[in-house]
Amino acid sequence: MKLRLFLVALAAVLLAGCASPTRITNSWRDAAWHGPRFQRVLVMGFGDDGAGRRVFEDRFVQQLQAAGVAAVASYTLVPGLTEADLPRVRDAVARSGADCVLTTRLVGVERRVGVYPAQPMLMPAVGFRRGFYGYYSSVMVMPPSTYNYEVVTLESNLWQVPGESLLWSATTESFAPEDAARGAVELARVVIQALRGQGFL
Repeated sequence: MKLRLFLVALAAVLLAGCASPTRITNSWRDAAWHGPRFQRVLVMGFGDDGAGRRVFEDRFVQQLQAAGVAAVASYTLVPGLTEADLPRVRDAVARSGADCVLTTRLVGVERRVGVYPAQPMLMPAVGFRRGFYGYYSSVMVMPPSTYNYEVVTLESNLWQVPGESLLWSATTESFAPEDAARGAVELARVVIQALRGQGFL
């Protein structure tokens, strides 16, 4: 029984390592926009206003700066910011000196169930035998098993300043990260790559 639990846990680790952490599932672009690339981005993470928001915006800003784009985190300008508080949002935009705003909000968290198929496992035979096939001569089949995991859906939007025009929007899916900072970095890389591909950055 202990061996079977160990093998199931090992399979979970290997499959998680092979999975793509973050991917864009839907996106939209204003086809009429043909402006120059933006030079300064204001990053806004709506939702948690505590350490989570600061970590998210800091990591996103760091990734933008590493890509050669100037950026500023909104929490450094206006704490306690929400989507519904438009006057304070506009104040943060005006104080940032940015020519575009990148907002991200949580859409939802979905719990899903996966299935590991049955897998044959080579087991060492008792005693010493020469050669790989001589030593691993027994085969045990792991029965199918299920596992639970969470998928986080986020929505990211790019707005032009001035004018408050929506230029690009995308939803992303990722496995719920145990490390918020690592999750923010992965999301930032995916979004920045998409924005560069669309000519915004």
